[in-house]
Amino acid sequence: MRKRFRLAAFIAAFLAIALTVSQYFKFVSETVYEESVSHLTEVFHQSDNMLRELANKNLTYLHMWGEYLKDTSSEDEIRDYIEKAQEDAGFLYFYFLSADGDYKMVSGEAGYLGLQENFENKIQQGNDVITNAVVPGKSQMLVFVSPKAHGTYQDFEYDAIAIAYENADIVNVLDISAFNGNAKSYVVHPDGRVVVDHSLESWGTAYNFLGVLREHSDMSEKEILELSEKFKEGHTDAMLVNLDGSNYYLVYEKSDIQDWVFLGLVKADIVNASMNSLQLSTLLLVGAVVFCIAAFLISLIVQKGRINLKKKDTEILYRDELFQKLSMNVDDVFLMLDAKTYKADYVSPNVEKLLGITAEQIRKDICILGKLHSGTSEAPEKSYLERIQVHEQQEGDFEYVHQKTGEQRWFHNVAMCSEVNGKKKYILVMSDRTSDRKMNQALSEAVRAAETASRAKSTFLSNMSHDIRTPMNAIIGFTTLAVSNIDNQKRVRDYLGKILSSSNHLLSLINDILDMSRIESGRIQLEETEVSLSDVLHDLKTIISGQIHAKQLELYMDAMDVTNEDVYCDKTRLNQVLLNLLSNAVKFTPAGGTISVRLKQYPGTRKGSELYEIRVKDNGIGMSQEFVQKIFSPFERERTSTVSRTQGTGLGMAITKNIVNMMGGTIEVQTEQGKGTEFIVCLPFRIQPEHHHTEKIAELEGLKALVVDDDFNTCDSVTKMLVKVGMRSEWTLSGKEAVLRARQSLELGDAFHAYIIDWRLPDMNGIEVTRQIRSLGDDTPIIILTAYDWSDIEAEARAAGVTAFCAKPLFMSDIRETLMTAIGRMQAEAEEAVLPAAGSDFRGRCILLVEDNELNSEIAVEILKEYGFLVDTAENGAEAVEKVKNSAPGDYDLVLMDVQMPVMNGYEATKQIRALDEPALAKITILAMTANAFDEDRKRALECGMNGFLSKPIVIEELICALQNNLKNL
Repeated sequence: MRKRFRLAAFIAAFLAIALTVSQYFKFVSETVYEESVSHLTEVFHQSDNMLRELANKNLTYLHMWGEYLKDTSSEDEIRDYIEKAQEDAGFLYFYFLSADGDYKMVSGEAGYLGLQENFENKIQQGNDVITNAVVPGKSQMLVFVSPKAHGTYQDFEYDAIAIAYENADIVNVLDISAFNGNAKSYVVHPDGRVVVDHSLESWGTAYNFLGVLREHSDMSEKEILELSEKFKEGHTDAMLVNLDGSNYYLVYEKSDIQDWVFLGLVKADIVNASMNSLQLSTLLLVGAVVFCIAAFLISLIVQKGRINLKKKDTEILYRDELFQKLSMNVDDVFLMLDAKTYKADYVSPNVEKLLGITAEQIRKDICILGKLHSGTSEAPEKSYLERIQVHEQQEGDFEYVHQKTGEQRWFHNVAMCSEVNGKKKYILVMSDRTSDRKMNQALSEAVRAAETASRAKSTFLSNMSHDIRTPMNAIIGFTTLAVSNIDNQKRVRDYLGKILSSSNHLLSLINDILDMSRIESGRIQLEETEVSLSDVLHDLKTIISGQIHAKQLELYMDAMDVTNEDVYCDKTRLNQVLLNLLSNAVKFTPAGGTISVRLKQYPGTRKGSELYEIRVKDNGIGMSQEFVQKIFSPFERERTSTVSRTQGTGLGMAITKNIVNMMGGTIEVQTEQGKGTEFIVCLPFRIQPEHHHTEKIAELEGLKALVVDDDFNTCDSVTKMLVKVGMRSEWTLSGKEAVLRARQSLELGDAFHAYIIDWRLPDMNGIEVTRQIRSLGDDTPIIILTAYDWSDIEAEARAAGVTAFCAKPLFMSDIRETLMTAIGRMQAEAEEAVLPAAGSDFRGRCILLVEDNELNSEIAVEILKEYGFLVDTAENGAEAVEKVKNSAPGDYDLVLMDVQMPVMNGYEATKQIRALDEPALAKITILAMTANAFDEDRKRALECGMNGFLSKPIVIEELICALQNNLKNL
């Protein structure tokens, strides 16, 4: 049985070798043919290029000579010119030709050229001609004809000029004698007519190549006609042709000259001579190598056959058992181990990819699996394999470290025990569950993130932000104060102004909260306007003062070295940053604590801009260093017993950081638990150049002033500002010393002409200092400098002799205004009108107000009437359409249209008004006035035909400006 198997294997190997050699012979023959054809094609293609260059050169000569003949009539000059050209170009004859083929030479010889082409038609068409010609008594010639020149020579009227070469001359010029002169070539027409003949002498002169094939080859007429068709279709190809009993390579290529075809003939033996030698040597070498390999393999098979067959039989049994057990599992890595030696009988080939250990390493030592467990040198699998009985299995989840990438991977292992041929084997299936584990982790993290976001936003919605409560407290507080002081018009006006300021800030915060998605994505757009830093800080103090008093805190605000208080920035965003910081300071500072705000100017890094540092400091509860690392993250709040009782959203500092970054600034925090916190904000602002120069006050120039404040920085800052307005300034930190200096100045005759005294001094308050100075008989203006609301002490201070009050922080504009008021150059501020002035007279103008909310309608009607408008109202869009439709042109000057209304909304109402038949009514100006204040609402309003867009609540300045712009041309 085994002998038959060996014989069959030997025969199969021999047949395989024979087939391989046969295929190789076939491949070599085909390669030789392809290489030969390629070589011949290249050789004859070069010859064809040379023929084309020869034709182009001679036709170019003819064109050039024709131009000369047009301009020359002297026969002697023509003759000399042609003889010189013949000497240069090397042609045989020059002819003056008529259209019917008659010619005349420069020597005067005349005759007829037997041209093979339809010569007369081509001459009449003005085409160049290259053709064969026969002249009695002369050999066949190739003639180049150009009809570009015509005229008369020696009374012979010619229609063209021509030059002629003998056929042998053309062959010599082309040099187409490759392959040691054994290559022959033709230039023929598609029908086989020969133009240039370079054939075998034994064939004689060839006039038609197809005739040569019919006479000397074994090709059938059908094959010759098919070849002729290929000539006509312009094909380029090669073929083997038997001519007179010898094989020739026939190569043909369409020439670029007229309809010519270039043919080449070379004996196959000549072309293949070198190839055949190489082929024979290669075949002998390959045959010897193949024979040796075959002999070696056969002997190896015979010698190793018995051992391999036994081993293969055993492996087949193992694999059958392995895959029988694995058929119930979805597995990745397969191992089969011997129960006694723990040697690996089988390791799946993907083990290196999944575990980073090669199969050879596992076969060498199974303990290599112990490296997969971090911190373990021995494989844990080995311990639990020992407990498995035959036909039992155990499962477990393991975390492995990939030995090449270091990646943590998770596997679900199934261990089974089987008995094969009486031997106990362990089968270990290690299923990679890393992707499932990562997917589950990602899902869990996504769920946790969603739950965190949901909790954070639920907290945000349930707990009103302290950013909103801060101005709201100011509104409620000052409203209560206004009601309690209703008879004091001046105070009520002051309270209402502060309520208006807080309301505007509250509106800006509401807009931010409604547009929280823009804050989170960093898409808030800054709007730079002209801003006074003095107004910003004073407004900030007004808004926060209610909370300061409610918590019994001390607030100090001052400005240092601020020489440019008028800048360009986004006032709303700056207010939001400062109010967030200050509100946090108030919130986390216990009663009796102190909060300070200090503004300082530094030189800027760019021309036209300066750097402003704002420090907000408190001595409150402070923060842990751990929380400082995430203080600027959204919805983050420190979890302590003190802070947890303080309400807030955790959005304020995230918004603050975002805005500061957009302004190109920085924000830092310094804090210590139990001692307080200081935020340092640095912002670059462009300065307003028109406000840069500080004018001196002529009446005070050179006069002396005394600054009294217990804070050195305030004294230094105010002193510098007094110097800039032209005064000489001194300062002291004590109230008693201030009284002493006042007495001394009067005694020395160098009296002070202005006193600027802080209200709260450690040794004596500002009012008492004022009393003692007045007791000296000094009536110099005394200005009380205070960081607090002075309304409660104003009567007492006036009675003591105080001339004016000035609020901290003190800016140059503040001190100039206060000093000029004190010396009488400036009247006290006129009462500011509640409603802004209009630049146009609106009396007699009629507006249709479309508003479904009765309260909103009442407010708008009263405001419009204050400016002289006549107002008609409609409660919904349908009523508005009817009123406009039934009105006469000019009855309504403008329509203020709400958007969200019952019956018909503002968009639909606008579309129906624009569709009215009366053009004057259809074109009426319509402005949207709605609480839908997003950009998409504005875009939709304009798309439906409205002329403008105003958002609620009504900003009177914007309303009046829009009305003026839309009514000025009516």
